[in-house]
Parts: sequence; structure tokens; C-alpha cells
Amino acid sequence: MQHCLEVADIFRAYGPAYRQAHEMPLRHLRAMRAIESCRTAELGGHVDECDQCGGLRISYNSCRNRHCPKCQCLDKERWLED
Repeated sequence: MQHCLEVADIFRAYGPAYRQAHEMPLRHLRAMRAIESCRTAELGGHVDECDQCGGLRISYNSCRNRHCPKCQCLDKERWLED
């Protein structure tokens, strides 16, 4: 399975250098940081166990930031469907 490039990947790779080189409003810094940490171990998570096979799946918590593409995907799809 091939990993699709996400905004969070770009922010994690280039965000520190960009923030160092450019002055940004605090609200932009907060949104950027939320997107970088969304659905990572940094925000914690939980383990789901299959009742039948005992297989484990780790699910990490989301940032719930309104600017995060991962968190707002479902709302966007609902809006498009309406």
C-alpha cells in the first residue's frame, strides 16, 4: 500500500524551517502545530482488539482543529453531498 502525501507530512518536513524563516500569527502557528500532531502518538490514542481473532489496532486521537484536512474530511463530504 502506497502512502499518500498529506499536508501534515509537508508541515512536519518543512514547517520548522518555514517557521524559523517567517514571522507568523499565533493562530497560524497553532493550526500548523495541530495538523502536524493530528492522529499521532503525541495526542494519545487507544487500542481496539478484535473479539474473534484478538488482533490489535491502534487508533490515535485527532486534533479536531477546524483547519485540519483530516478532521474536516467528513464534514466536507457531507456538505458536498447536500
